[in-house]
Amino acid sequence: MASSVGRVTGARTGRDIPQRARFGALRAAESWRLRRGPAIPWRADEGPRAFLTTVVRVPETMGDRLREAARPAAEAGGHHLYPAASLHVTLINLDRHADVRMARLEQALADCVAAAPPVVFDLCGLAVARSTLYVQAYARPGRAVPSLRASILRRLDPAGRESPPMGAGLAFSNVVRFRSTDIAAAREVARARRADRFGSFSLEAVELVRTDKVMSAAGTEILAVFPARRRPR
Repeated sequence: MASSVGRVTGARTGRDIPQRARFGALRAAESWRLRRGPAIPWRADEGPRAFLTTVVRVPETMGDRLREAARPAAEAGGHHLYPAASLHVTLINLDRHADVRMARLEQALADCVAAAPPVVFDLCGLAVARSTLYVQAYARPGRAVPSLRASILRRLDPAGRESPPMGAGLAFSNVVRFRSTDIAAAREVARARRADRFGSFSLEAVELVRTDKVMSAAGTEILAVFPARRRPR
């Protein structure tokens, strides 16, 4: 399901306020860090497949819109602009569980994804972090994504030794990864596009992948795909 690019207004419901507050805190924290130090550039090349993670892909139609909005930031600084097919929301990184048998890992993911309620992501507003320009993905219902992440951790770490990752209550998709510390254009793009809406989509599947830093086509191997529950039509 897609919607046209527009402006976020005050008409959002109360259930969105916690996510808005969290995103505001994240933007403030990243701005504070960037005032005290430079951006963190990615200086490697695409590949190898060094990361074990789970992702939700952004539909390519919305990816094209995001790329056009972010292109000036990438071109001005010589940064990496993600291909539309590589844009994704990371559900949870599983590097700490790389030694778990694949069958157990896949079963845990399949069970947790199947048990989660239907989720819709609203892509609203570009923002700058120390290493990327990203789009905020507001989840509906608001607790669905952190609850799904927590359920996966409980299955893989029943003793509760692993804490939820930082930002576990939020979802976002990186659109530009910085290649240098020159991010002036990215800051300007984020200011201009801070309230733009790029569309909404339903979570249809979660992919388990081995991938590189930018989820390039050559550097990504899909290990399994787990269908998600859909909203009734």
